[in-house]
Amino acid sequence: MIVVLDTNIWVSALNYEHRRSAPILALERMRNLHTIAVCDQIEDEISRVLVNKFKWQVSTVRRQLDFFLARSVRVPITGHLRICRDPNDDMILECAVSAGAETIVSGDQDLLSLGTFQNIRILTPAEFLETDT
Repeated sequence: MIVVLDTNIWVSALNYEHRRSAPILALERMRNLHTIAVCDQIEDEISRVLVNKFKWQVSTVRRQLDFFLARSVRVPITGHLRICRDPNDDMILECAVSAGAETIVSGDQDLLSLGTFQNIRILTPAEFLETDT
């Protein structure tokens, strides 16, 4: 299965990894059992948030992303999709469509309220863990 993770899930998983919360458990399961789809824009946003807000070193961010994205698929997006009020949400949707993803994992209410987008399920990390058998 191809899965796209919203930036908030990446940040929660990586920044609070030691807490063994649903975001890190979901990320680990995706890395081990599925294919994570990503685009440059998502990766840039993850890096920006971890470096600017949480004061991570760029090299640490790179090392973590390289580990979790080792078996990922990278897709280009155009930025032309305009569905949500937040353009960062649109990039998640566009990445998922471009990658042929089956699932988006997010903590963002704007995305979660959609439920599905073009037959792509939008789930919380806990919902993903419950339904991924």
